[in-house]
Amino acid sequence: MVSYVVRRLLQMVIVLVGVSIITFIILFAIPGDPAVMVAGKAATPERIAEVRVRLGLDKPLPVQYVKYVGRLLHGDLGQSYYMQMSVTSLIRINAPFTIQLAIAAVLIELLGIPLGIYSALRQYTFWDTALTTAALLVWGIPVFVLGLFMQWFFGLKLNLLPLVGAGDNVLGIIPATYNSFATLILPAFTLGIVEVAYISYMQRASMLEVIRTDYIRTARAKGLSERRVITGHAFKNAVIPVMTIAGIDLGALMGGAILTETVFSRPGIGLMIYQAIGARDLPVVAGGVLFATIFYVFANLFVDLGYALVDPRIRLEG
Repeated sequence: MVSYVVRRLLQMVIVLVGVSIITFIILFAIPGDPAVMVAGKAATPERIAEVRVRLGLDKPLPVQYVKYVGRLLHGDLGQSYYMQMSVTSLIRINAPFTIQLAIAAVLIELLGIPLGIYSALRQYTFWDTALTTAALLVWGIPVFVLGLFMQWFFGLKLNLLPLVGAGDNVLGIIPATYNSFATLILPAFTLGIVEVAYISYMQRASMLEVIRTDYIRTARAKGLSERRVITGHAFKNAVIPVMTIAGIDLGALMGGAILTETVFSRPGIGLMIYQAIGARDLPVVAGGVLFATIFYVFANLFVDLGYALVDPRIRLEG
């Protein structure tokens, strides 16, 4: 187990290096000069050149990347070109909001597990058809379209929930007031409901495959109740593939939060990256992407470790 974790952490280092290289290449391929944007469109060429030297943009891209990696090794993510703050401070301020949103969305998407099991156990009935059809319809809706609809219906038409923003939290991620909780509902539901459809669809397929196996037929032949067969035998095996999806989603939701946080003007890593891309604020984009990548890798690691808890027969080898 320990050797497996160490190997995965070493893999994470390789992933982070690859992500940082790709991020640098993409950002420098985007038209526009960060020095011009920082100095202002009316700035003189001399002022632009001065800003370019101050930001280190006068150096070749490989040199800039090597210096960036050198700072990373010392725990320095650099300074924002615009905010006059360290990238680490910006991430510390914004990360709790995105983590809160991602956890809330995952909790919502886990509703897909009982829905998928219910659908599988009633295969080809009205409710199975209705749930499967609804899942396919919801699954095809883009997040930003669903978010705009939620704002219009629950915020403007019904006036039930706040349209934008976020409130104060306890320990960074626990809503401190009702208003804080209310501002979380729409973005979390928007981000999670599409995954509910996906999870329910995958859980249905996994459960149908498991309940047709020989050991399930043997359990029924021994006279075990259907409830005992499903909860004690079928569920543990049927939920493992869904655990993988949910774990991946926890990391992937960090990326999906970019659109959701933008639509709902909600502070977080996603909105921070979106605004930094528009401003060509390279240190902020690179730092935000690295943070999201680390979150993604650790989410997958925890899922792998969770396999052994759900099914003791599973052993993780180094």
